[in-house]
Amino acid sequence: MNHEVKTMRRRGFTLVELLLAMTFISALLLAIALTIVQIANIYNRGIILKEVNQTSRVISDELDSALRGSSTFSLDPSARRYVSNAWGGRMCLGQYTYVWNYGSALSSSNSNRNQYTGANTSGNVITENGVTRYEISFVKVPDAGGAYCVPDVNGKYANISPTNAVELLRTGDHTLAIHAFSVVSNATSKDALSAQQLYKIAFTLGTSNLGAMNSTQTACKAPSEPGADLNYCAVQQFTLVLRVVSGVN
Repeated sequence: MNHEVKTMRRRGFTLVELLLAMTFISALLLAIALTIVQIANIYNRGIILKEVNQTSRVISDELDSALRGSSTFSLDPSARRYVSNAWGGRMCLGQYTYVWNYGSALSSSNSNRNQYTGANTSGNVITENGVTRYEISFVKVPDAGGAYCVPDVNGKYANISPTNAVELLRTGDHTLAIHAFSVVSNATSKDALSAQQLYKIAFTLGTSNLGAMNSTQTACKAPSEPGADLNYCAVQQFTLVLRVVSGVN
């Protein structure tokens, strides 16, 4: 009988063996969880970068088509085709005008920023025919006469009509913003025979969380900096060079 009891005791696991097994399983589950989190972070960052790149192509294609189709575009201030200021800008390119606000102006609710006509005083939001329009990030709006680029006697520019306005930056899961935009040219870049002028358009596009970017909104903060968010922060700079039949700079 004593022999049978000893045999039965040998069939079980000791407490040390159970603790070792539980420790191993816990470490394995932790490693799997960390791997899943890392994969999710990589996936999210890839999605954001994809949205930034796709949206930049949309903007580039829009400006390429509109600028090439505009025979009157010029950077001469008297032409009143291009408006640039600290909070955003406007480009009047014939049938359509493109209007944008920088991310910094939107985050601070700059009172000078481009706004919709009839928008409420908080957040520049308007609802028209059941459609809610939010802050102007980068919109395309019908404006055959280029009236949006002509200031009034007080130097103010007209608010944007929401009718038929198309927001080009609210197309994905994340809110994107223009952080810089410029159009440059010079007199030597014009071909006298073809009357074609070279224009260089440069813009910075990225996510709208300024706290995760450096002070100039040209790059995301390093992982060691306060507020850094490498998983959901993306900033890219794009350049577009066009040869256009247009007025002299």
